[in-house]
Amino acid sequence: MTVEFFLIADNTDDAETLAAQLEGVLARSAASALLIRAGDEDDFAYLARVKPLAKIAQKHDCAVLLDNRPELVRRAYVDGVHMSGGIKALREALDELKPDFIVGTGDIGSRHEAMSRGELDIDYLMFGDRDDIDGREMADWWAETFEVPSVFCAGASDDLSGLKSEFAAFAQADWEKVSPGDAS
Repeated sequence: MTVEFFLIADNTDDAETLAAQLEGVLARSAASALLIRAGDEDDFAYLARVKPLAKIAQKHDCAVLLDNRPELVRRAYVDGVHMSGGIKALREALDELKPDFIVGTGDIGSRHEAMSRGELDIDYLMFGDRDDIDGREMADWWAETFEVPSVFCAGASDDLSGLKSEFAAFAQADWEKVSPGDAS
C-alpha cells in the first residue's frame, strides 16, 4: 500500500518563508492534504495567512484544512477543517460543513474515543498528535479495523515501511527531510 503525505504547517509569522517551503515540498513530493495550524491570532490574521498558502497547495491538488475553525472554511475557500477539540465541537463542525467539505479529527486518547468519533460522518482520524499514546500502533489498529482513513503523525526519522495507515503526516520542521520514496 502506498502511504500518502499529509503536511502540517506551523503557526508562524514568517509567511514568505512558509510559502516558499510549501512550494518546494509540493514541487518534489505530492501531498494529499495541508493542515494550517492556528494560534492565538484573530480570524482576520488567520485568514490572511491561510489564503496565499491555500492557493499554493490547491495548485498542486493538495486539500487545505483549517485548524479548529469550521466557521471560516467557506470564507477561506479551503477544503475543510481539522477538529481537535471535544466531541461536541466535532459534531457542530460536521453539522455545519458536511457533505460539502472535509472534516477530520485528532487529539484522540483511546480506542474508545476513536470509535466514538469514527461513528460520526468524519473523513479521517489523526493519531500520534499526542505524546501520551503510541500513535503508530493506534493508526495501524484503526486502518486494519475500520474504513475511515487514518493519519499517522510521523517524524522524519520514522521508518514508514509496514505502516498500515493511509496517510503519514509531517510537521513543517520535517518537510525538507521528506522525499517521495518515503511514502511507499
